[in-house]
Amino acid sequence: MLLIILTIGFFALLVYGKICGFTLQNLLKMALSGIRPAKNIVFVMLLVGALTALWRAGGTIAAIVSLASGALIPSIFLPSVFLLCAIVSVLTGTSIGTAATMGVISMSVGNAMGISPAIVGGSALAGAYLGDRSSPVSTSAILVSEVTKTNLYDNLKAMVRTAIIPFVISILLYGIIGTILLNMGPSESGCGVSPIPIADLFKKHFHLSWITFLPAIAILALSIFRINVKWTMLTSIAISAGICVNIQGFSIAETLKFAFWGYEAPAEIKTMMSGGGIFKMIPMLCTVLISMTYAGIFKGTNTLRHVYAFAEKTAQKIRPFGCTILTATLTGMLCCNQTISIVLTNDICQKIIPDAAKRALYIENSAVIIAPLIPWSVASLIPLGMMEAPTNSILFAFYLFLIPLVNLFLNQHDSHQKQHNDRERRQHAD
Repeated sequence: MLLIILTIGFFALLVYGKICGFTLQNLLKMALSGIRPAKNIVFVMLLVGALTALWRAGGTIAAIVSLASGALIPSIFLPSVFLLCAIVSVLTGTSIGTAATMGVISMSVGNAMGISPAIVGGSALAGAYLGDRSSPVSTSAILVSEVTKTNLYDNLKAMVRTAIIPFVISILLYGIIGTILLNMGPSESGCGVSPIPIADLFKKHFHLSWITFLPAIAILALSIFRINVKWTMLTSIAISAGICVNIQGFSIAETLKFAFWGYEAPAEIKTMMSGGGIFKMIPMLCTVLISMTYAGIFKGTNTLRHVYAFAEKTAQKIRPFGCTILTATLTGMLCCNQTISIVLTNDICQKIIPDAAKRALYIENSAVIIAPLIPWSVASLIPLGMMEAPTNSILFAFYLFLIPLVNLFLNQHDSHQKQHNDRERRQHAD
């Protein structure tokens, strides 16, 4: 549905351009100029499809989730949900995949314990988007690096640095809420119920051992050494394919089928494990490419000139990062899509923040994590829908609120401190 709407919007822009006096040839050139920065992301997104499918078929995701689910105990349940969803999302780079696996399990355990689905859903949503923001194999992180023409690993380093305070506060908040629920007693909160035996369920369908962790270990190890993300993913895919054939007992033909068409899990674990595949990434890839044509046409026709002017004035009043947050919020609310919000926020804020590395960080701290806070955005609807969590779960996704708010405060403080130091230097000079 979103792809259809975007396609209609693309043709509407062509019509608008013709009305403004531009030729169809020029408009198509503008559209292609918008797509040009995405030439690298096309291959990477297809690799993500193969990677997630083979991680499912090879038992890597099952092994990670089985190990993690053991930490879902009443005394530390909510912080564990946030932390475990964060770990899974960093390893897999997908918020939707995390919601469909660790998120579904967390909701099941939370329901068994009688904990509010909104609180559990919020902590899972926040954890899922922690990785979507800061994983080396996250399509949104890769998209940001491509549109801003910055280094992915430099971006990740900056993202980790600016996430420390929001991360710690989030853990503390979930710990406090969990303690309050636990003190209510089993009869009121349901916290006397034992977690579901998810590891036993996965062992019925996969041969799980330390070997099944190797594809995830490869991603982490190669990322630490800043190996190109394409080679990192290809290495993990090769290891996963070997595990599918030699450990899980699939044929080479079946493994190739999984890589291209996605893994179809047995009915008992279908909701949690099915997915991935190169061809399944094509709709998302088309969404990214069509979204980027918008930026090219907007720029070429100067359609957003009034928006650029307004953004420059706004930046003078609320600082560049404040303007980035406002832009990301408005584009996310209007477009209902994380991808378009990233592309447009970068385009609108390009003059305000000429430093590409700083602009990339500001977009990661706004557009990427504000989109899931918008109730009608697909970035919110899909993961919450997969977990069967209520819409008001958004209110408990503390990390997603704290990233922009904490960094806005720190930016304002640094600006005031710089102004103060400049005044002191001028006084001493006089």
